[in-house]
Amino acid sequence: MALRPLTTSVAIALLLIVAPAVVSAQAVDTAGSRVSADKTELKADGIDNAEVVVTVRDQNMLPLTGLTVTLTSSRGILDEIRVENGVTDLLGKAYFRVFSLKDGIAVFTAHVGASTLERTATVTYSGGLSIPLQSGDLIKIPDDNDVKTLSDTAVYYYAVNGKRYVFPNEKTYFTWYPDFSKVKIVPIDQMSLIPIGGNVTVRPGTRMLKFQTDTKTYIVTRGGVLRWAKTEDVARGWFGADWNTYIDDVSEAFYVNYTFGEPVASPLDLALDVIKDATHTIDQDKGLAP
Repeated sequence: MALRPLTTSVAIALLLIVAPAVVSAQAVDTAGSRVSADKTELKADGIDNAEVVVTVRDQNMLPLTGLTVTLTSSRGILDEIRVENGVTDLLGKAYFRVFSLKDGIAVFTAHVGASTLERTATVTYSGGLSIPLQSGDLIKIPDDNDVKTLSDTAVYYYAVNGKRYVFPNEKTYFTWYPDFSKVKIVPIDQMSLIPIGGNVTVRPGTRMLKFQTDTKTYIVTRGGVLRWAKTEDVARGWFGADWNTYIDDVSEAFYVNYTFGEPVASPLDLALDVIKDATHTIDQDKGLAP
């Protein structure tokens, strides 16, 4: 028996059933979509958190699936946003979790492609540090007057993200600061509220480093990236005739603080002034500030 050809109407109906739905950011109803938090008041301890759910709908209030959603805070990097599922599911929902170490009010806004949802979620943080600290402050705990302990000698850099970064030794500290006159004393109970973000690395363009089991000598660049000076002429071009006085031996224990970039074959390939001028603060060196 010969098969009858499909009528136009039947063919269109089959295409509508079989063809996958293609959704663009323009289909998002920015007014009808929602952003909600399961808690609106949190402790600013970096542990207490809220789940933020973004529900994306179209103009017919139907859920849009497979769309990538981003969430931003009105306070920038003061708030940590952890993506749990950044692509909308069958219900049109994307999921995030938010934390902070800073007191204050944060407004969370969702974005789908070029579209920004009109509704937002507001979370108030409290119970954080009771002492005023500013980004860039140098801090340490009080001296316990016990020569056998070392924890009270550590100095930290308080960064814009609310974390403290450790100076691993005095050599590293003095590449950034001339003395300890600006170090603030912070009570132990308050210091314990500030999580450690990592170690401070040598200020870019100020020193060269050599590891005990590595024959190569490296210049420090932004972000703790080490670049091998392939010849003495390279080092001499940077620091002059007494270039070898600018080399610090570094323990292998601090190897993980650094990463490695491309070797430098000529001092003209990497101008020392450019390296220095590119980074004025530890926030910048850590990529926390422009």
